[in-house]
Amino acid sequence: MEWVEQEALVPDVAAAFGPALNALGAELDLVASGLDKRFVDAGHSLAHAYDIVEKLIASLDHVTNALDREAADRAIATMRGNADRLARLPVVQADRQRSLDIIQQATSTVQEEVLRVDRTLDFLQICGRNIKVAAAGAQGYSDFADAMIAKLDVSEREMHQISKEVAQLATTVPCVVEVNRVLASECAHLCPHVPDKLAADAIGLQNNQIDTADRADKIATVARDIRAKLSASHGAMQIGDITRQRLEHAAQTCRILDAALADPDIAPDPVAAAALQGRAMSLLAAQVADATQDFQHQSRLLATSFQSIGTQLAAMLSLSGEGAAERGSDAAFLEVLEQSVAEVDSVTARLRDADIRSTRLGAEASVTVERLGQRLTTIYRVTNDVQIMAWNTDLRSFRMGRAGDGLARIAAEIRGLVKTLESVSGSVATAFERLNSAADAISSEPDGETSQGSTLEAALNVIRAGAQLTREGMSELDQNAVMIRDLVTEMIGAVECEAVFSDPLLDIIGRLEEWATRYAQTDAVLTEQASRVFDEISRTYTMSSERQIHGRIVPCPSGQDGPTEGTTDVVDCDGLF
Repeated sequence: MEWVEQEALVPDVAAAFGPALNALGAELDLVASGLDKRFVDAGHSLAHAYDIVEKLIASLDHVTNALDREAADRAIATMRGNADRLARLPVVQADRQRSLDIIQQATSTVQEEVLRVDRTLDFLQICGRNIKVAAAGAQGYSDFADAMIAKLDVSEREMHQISKEVAQLATTVPCVVEVNRVLASECAHLCPHVPDKLAADAIGLQNNQIDTADRADKIATVARDIRAKLSASHGAMQIGDITRQRLEHAAQTCRILDAALADPDIAPDPVAAAALQGRAMSLLAAQVADATQDFQHQSRLLATSFQSIGTQLAAMLSLSGEGAAERGSDAAFLEVLEQSVAEVDSVTARLRDADIRSTRLGAEASVTVERLGQRLTTIYRVTNDVQIMAWNTDLRSFRMGRAGDGLARIAAEIRGLVKTLESVSGSVATAFERLNSAADAISSEPDGETSQGSTLEAALNVIRAGAQLTREGMSELDQNAVMIRDLVTEMIGAVECEAVFSDPLLDIIGRLEEWATRYAQTDAVLTEQASRVFDEISRTYTMSSERQIHGRIVPCPSGQDGPTEGTTDVVDCDGLF
């Protein structure tokens, strides 16, 4: 009776099972197609995000290198040096003014004494002519007087050259004094706030460099971690393709089973058909359930990983200072610093000009003093020559007796002129010493003056280049981070799809399990033809997990009892997150 009831029941159910199998296969294909599209799109977004992260890390390198360390250190040292020099400028100016005053006074003294020498030489010329008159043609006196006048002529020419050089120096000094006066006025306006600001800017630049490097390093660390997670997610994204393949294999199984049930050689009687159906439904239920479980597990891991990346991106944007209200922008700081240094450079240009002119005057004065010092021997020689003239005149007047009284008076007058020349010599020597000392004081280059005209400008160029690179780097950083954030949001939406795919799959699993229970034949044995159906089904597999499940439900075909070379499987990505 039991056989009759089964035989009567099974054909009716089998007759209605074909359309159900076709509908199930179509449903599995539909789910696989939708899942594949979603994960393919997510994969493209992932690849795009990875490329942007690579660019982002490169832009971070630009930010880190925006201020070349050595160049920035030189710029900082230059700014500090200029600040120190500006701070000391009032003292330097006061010292320079004292030196200029000394030069003016010493030059005036030399000019006065040179005039005294000129007048003395003029008197000596008169004495020479008077000797010729007083000698009244006495033998040898005329030649003596002519030689004396000739020496005086040479001396006058040399003293004229000294007078000319001193006059030239005297003309130059007032101009430099005026420049120095303007410079002192500038100092009064600049100090101490300008050098203090420049020194503060130097410290600010140094601190900014340290902060920028530290922040860029932190951002780069986050970016590299994001890159590693995206790289790991690339492997985990294969779950979409793996699940698609497994669902397509299940749909193919439905079609193979439908064709087998329609073949009387494979299902010659209702019992054989029920055994095939029951075993096939159990296999399909197990395969779809395992695929669904793996898909749920991996997609949740992906979603968790992408959400973690989203959190890191938020931290990155915070570190980079997204939003003007939340950041003291490196680029903005460098631009302000550039403007500040440019202003100082413009103001100190006049100071540098005054320095250069004062230094040039000191150098010229030093050269003049050196030449005048060499010419000072002229005065000593004239004094010596005149002394010899006095002695010779005394000697000749003594030999002439009372007839030499006129010569004696001339000799006395010459001795007086000698004393005048000796006084002048001492006064000029003292003035020369003061002049030389003052000239040396202002001709020395103050604090590396040779480079002052360019170093602050060089520092400004470094700052300007740093501002440009930082501005570009930070701009790219924010833009790239926002793009990655948007792509990650898309990927999270793509992989968080249980409601779209898991729910239909769970419904399919439920129906398969119900059919498996309905057609289960505990004592039924698969026919040889039915076993070949399962052999055909096993040949559709590309995953080792599919073969393992197949082996638990039905005997594995010969040589296919485990994963074979070339098969793929779900990647265990637990360790990647």
